[in-house]
Amino acid sequence: MLLGAAGTAQAQPQPSPSPDQSTTTISINPGNVPTTAAEFTQNCDPNLGGGPYPDRDVWVFNLPDQTRDFVSVTATFSIPGDGTATVTIPEAEDSAIVRIGTSKAWVIVPEGWTLVTATAVVTGEPEPGLQFVLTQTCAASPSPTASPTVSPTASPTGSPTASPTKSQLPITGTSGPGSLLPLTVLGATAIALGGFFLIAHRRRGATG
Repeated sequence: MLLGAAGTAQAQPQPSPSPDQSTTTISINPGNVPTTAAEFTQNCDPNLGGGPYPDRDVWVFNLPDQTRDFVSVTATFSIPGDGTATVTIPEAEDSAIVRIGTSKAWVIVPEGWTLVTATAVVTGEPEPGLQFVLTQTCAASPSPTASPTVSPTASPTGSPTASPTKSQLPITGTSGPGSLLPLTVLGATAIALGGFFLIAHRRRGATG
């Protein structure tokens, strides 16, 4: 909770300068222009305009001198195929001046504009060489593209073909030399006994 409160306090708009406070006009660092948002250092800070947005760019300016504050920032942009546009922070819609360590100003403009120049009114007396900088941007992010939906292709169907089946008779036993031997022995024994009884019977008849 304490960290959240501290972050909220840092993002509060800075108070307007008093009427009797001195101010001066300075220019942006010329090394920062011209540029598009997509070509500059990217940082999408929720305390400084947020983003990314589908069709708008966020621009953030910083005043390095901690003893001074932005009063206003006026930025001129080149619009592709449509001349130029000038916006003033904090009067422009979707813009603000805040103090987060140092005085910062941010503005949100349509995607693809090129920053060509900027000036700022800051508190304090004039100072040779005093400049402000374009510190970061948050370039527009393209809208997500829906993936094409592929209709499933039905697989060809056909009547199932019956596989021929082979009839099999139940197997009740096995055949082989080993299975015939007992039968052969029993048959021979029966024949021998029959012959023995026949001879004995004839002998009895002869002696009687």
